Amino acid sequence: MKWIDSLNDGFAASKVGQYFQVKQRGSTFSTEVRAGLVTFLTTCYILAVNAGILSDSGGNCSDADCTGPKAGQPGCRFDDAGFQSCVQEVRRSLITATAASSLMACFLMGAIANLPLAVAPGMGINAYFTYSVVGFYGTGMITYQQALAAVFIEGWIFILISLTGVRGKLVSLVPKSIMLATAGGIGLFLAFIGMQNSNGIGLITYNSATLVTLGGCPRENRIYQYSIADPSPEAVCKTNPDTNAMMANLGPASYTFMCKGKRMHLATMWLGISGLAFMVLLTGRRVKGAIMYGILFTTFMSWIPGHAASFLGDNLQVPGGAERFEFFRKVVSVPDARKTTLAWSFDAFHKSELWVALVTFLYLDFLDATGTLFSMASMLNHRIPGFVDEKTKAFPNQLFALCVDGIATVIGSLLGCAPLAVYIESASGIREGGRTGITALTVAFGFLVSLFFTPLIASIPPFATGPALVLVGAMMMENVVDIDWADVRQAVPAFITIVTMPMTYSIAYGLIAGLCSYLVVYLGNLIMDLIGVAMGKDTLHNVLYNNCPDAFQHKMKVPAPFKSPSVVLQHHVNPEHAAHHAAADAKDIAYDGNDGSMQIDDDSDDVARLPRTKAPGNS
Repeated sequence: MKWIDSLNDGFAASKVGQYFQVKQRGSTFSTEVRAGLVTFLTTCYILAVNAGILSDSGGNCSDADCTGPKAGQPGCRFDDAGFQSCVQEVRRSLITATAASSLMACFLMGAIANLPLAVAPGMGINAYFTYSVVGFYGTGMITYQQALAAVFIEGWIFILISLTGVRGKLVSLVPKSIMLATAGGIGLFLAFIGMQNSNGIGLITYNSATLVTLGGCPRENRIYQYSIADPSPEAVCKTNPDTNAMMANLGPASYTFMCKGKRMHLATMWLGISGLAFMVLLTGRRVKGAIMYGILFTTFMSWIPGHAASFLGDNLQVPGGAERFEFFRKVVSVPDARKTTLAWSFDAFHKSELWVALVTFLYLDFLDATGTLFSMASMLNHRIPGFVDEKTKAFPNQLFALCVDGIATVIGSLLGCAPLAVYIESASGIREGGRTGITALTVAFGFLVSLFFTPLIASIPPFATGPALVLVGAMMMENVVDIDWADVRQAVPAFITIVTMPMTYSIAYGLIAGLCSYLVVYLGNLIMDLIGVAMGKDTLHNVLYNNCPDAFQHKMKVPAPFKSPSVVLQHHVNPEHAAHHAAADAKDIAYDGNDGSMQIDDDSDDVARLPRTKAPGNS
């Protein structure tokens, strides 16, 4: 369309377009906006999911919020209507907090770092925050308020190590094969998420024997899992003091379930698969906005009431349809995060449990966020040649991007959220053509709109965004092509990195596994090379150069080719022999044209006649 072309040309020539380097990076304004919309649509599920996970901690609700017969008594929170009402208030506050913190973080990433990356509360680390640190309804090591204080300090530490260059230096030490494998592992991780039931199409589900298996069964064929710390009959079976009746003390059911028959019978799963096929078809035809169209197609189909794949209404295969429909009908909501804003407490820094949580937050966030950030940069490098420096692994505005990570975590803690990080769903926007910070600004605008239209955004079903994650995961596997699979020293650590990420549901654990395996192979190889030096088979400089990390190898002098002692002796020249050969070379050599022989004349009158050899085939 001509008006779009005119808009793109005008924007690229403007000062704003020059600041964002739109033309230099081979993009256009319309492409960046479309990429931002795709990124937001694949990321906006975090609004409901993050709020749901963090609210399981109970937030800043306590036994004092109970209103039933056991009000104020320890343990009343688990079955009290008043406490549940407080938890719902926390959840609504966290939806606003998630949108607001993501809005500010994406704005900073786009305006300052000029990168097409979305920043939001990290999946995985928010689960660790809730279930390992705070515990379900506050039954963990420290309280919700104290955990927020730990996140606040962790964010400032993140900023400090970024400003001092420590974070960038540490990343430069990571081998290239591990960085490439991280991108591939994230791709598998995305696909794994997109195939699950909670955040995807529901193609795979839990199995007690094999951990995962084929899913897609209706609700009536699901067997939900319970996690029981003490399986003894005394702990599981308790007597109701009021009625003397036996009751099961199982706690809440988990989100995971087994299928008892009727696999692949779930209508929502088939709608999600149809959406994936639609995306692949449009992508194969090079239709711009293919991922966005696929998400919207599946979403609108799920909003139609009355059919088996409906996401809104009663009697649905996705629990909570009636509540979602009531929330959807509001369309517009007033943002309110007062319940969780500035809820922190700094009164537990004398406890070892808080420092354990803080250090764990730091290393998980460091590995998770840094691995994702540099994987996205590697993905951009495939589309903008030279975007990442091959020697230092640095990319434009790297310092700003690293600092934004820490600033976002600090902002999130102010509003009541777990640490924020660069989102792996940013890959969907990059795949759609995002190259500059305009993509991130578009995502920020999406979160701004969601502050007021949360009912609509929260109604996008997981089986609409799941197909996008599967498709983007497939596209990210292009990074593993550059790994030297013929070299087992590179291939094995890279493979361990790739498979560990989806298997442990953690980018951080995948990086740790890959780096540790690489270190074992590296040290073993170095020891064997040093033994070779001791045996005279190589030089120390050559061994150190070949085993030096990529970040420092270019600073070392390239060693001369190694020569064994026998070769050195063969090339050793005796001065008397050298003089003799020099005299021989000074002799005149001529051919006798009469008999075809070679005649050598020297100072003496001796003449040696040697037969001349004819070339094969000559007569």
